[in-house]
Amino acid sequence: MKPQGFPRSRRLTERPAIRAVLEKGRYHRLGVLHAKTLASGRNETRILVSVKKAVGSAPERNRLKRLVRECARLHPLQLPVPHDVCLFVPARPKKPLGLADVERELRQLARRLSGR
Repeated sequence: MKPQGFPRSRRLTERPAIRAVLEKGRYHRLGVLHAKTLASGRNETRILVSVKKAVGSAPERNRLKRLVRECARLHPLQLPVPHDVCLFVPARPKKPLGLADVERELRQLARRLSGR
């Protein structure tokens, strides 16, 4: 059976790379998700997911992080130039999020980064 996890190669984990995205990256408001992006010299887009404590309890925050990672795994961002992407959920969503909601916002981000 093929592993179903989010591959480590597609995760943004190095502290200097995260700092660079946060300091030099472009900010995008997508709806519930907000993102900071920076073009990278790598061969694939890497993603970091962060959920603020204001969103709710630890189980609620973990559920949102799993939802965003799962959507990014199922629908990788198709970009002409690979980016490092920090995705944030800064506030509690007004309604429960589903996979389709997150997918729509990630597609919106991909369109912005592609210039379409």
